[in-house]
Amino acid sequence: MKQVDVRPPQGMWILYRVLVGILIIVVAILLGGTVYGLIRKGTRPAEEALAVSASETGTEESGIFSGLGTMRIATADPEPETLIISLAFPYDKTDRSFSEELASRISAFKSVTEEYLGAFTAAELAVLDEAALNAELLSRYNAILRLGQIKKLFILEYMQL
Repeated sequence: MKQVDVRPPQGMWILYRVLVGILIIVVAILLGGTVYGLIRKGTRPAEEALAVSASETGTEESGIFSGLGTMRIATADPEPETLIISLAFPYDKTDRSFSEELASRISAFKSVTEEYLGAFTAAELAVLDEAALNAELLSRYNAILRLGQIKKLFILEYMQL
């Protein structure tokens, strides 16, 4: 009895080999990435190491919280003008709970700022002392916070339109 050898077409063999080659490449990339990630796991990026600055105690890692963004606030005038303000403040990045509280209070910070500055007319804002504005916003922000306090507040942008 003759034995008949049935082989798939030549095109199927080529497709099979291409797919196996792609699979081997994908597995090699995944393994290489895993090894690279495990090696780099314990090291800190150079940019992060340069960003660390000493604070009063010398053990805190400070960062700048600028999550409030740029706010546009209407003045209390009959024909309101627009006040554009952007605020930031330093905080301890290693204090995870305080960082989370800051992130969760962004809308409260914005509403406090809008409430305080929106009560002034354009003329009152023009003569308002920056130090007084800064101190009042700082005290209002700290009244909202429970897990820490903001020590300094920086006005990055302040413009009346």
